[in-house]
Amino acid sequence: MKSIFRFFIATIILFGFTINSIADQKRVFSEEEFLSLFSGKPKSRVLKYLGEPDIKDIAIKPKGANSVVGSKIRMEKNPKKKDKIEMWYYNNIVEYAPKKTYLKVELTLINDRIVNVGFFNQ
Repeated sequence: MKSIFRFFIATIILFGFTINSIADQKRVFSEEEFLSLFSGKPKSRVLKYLGEPDIKDIAIKPKGANSVVGSKIRMEKNPKKKDKIEMWYYNNIVEYAPKKTYLKVELTLINDRIVNVGFFNQ
């Protein structure tokens, strides 16, 4: 009886590990498919398809950024409004050739909407 119980417990544990490893696998997209699914879309769509990013960064305004040509025009429209800018990074989810994926994909979000997508191998 004990051996049947041990076998049953071991089977359940192995089954749990199998399901967990399948759930952790990320889907791999082609470049065109990725751009059509996510370019210009809201943050909620990215979270639905890809989950939380591997790395998150928040944009910091560089010193002297107001002196850049054209930035004063945008700043004067609504100087009190602050845009929320984030960069999200995902690893190995976009394929550029058969069996080859970009090391990183960078999504730039402004006010929870994707405005830029970058693919990198460095």
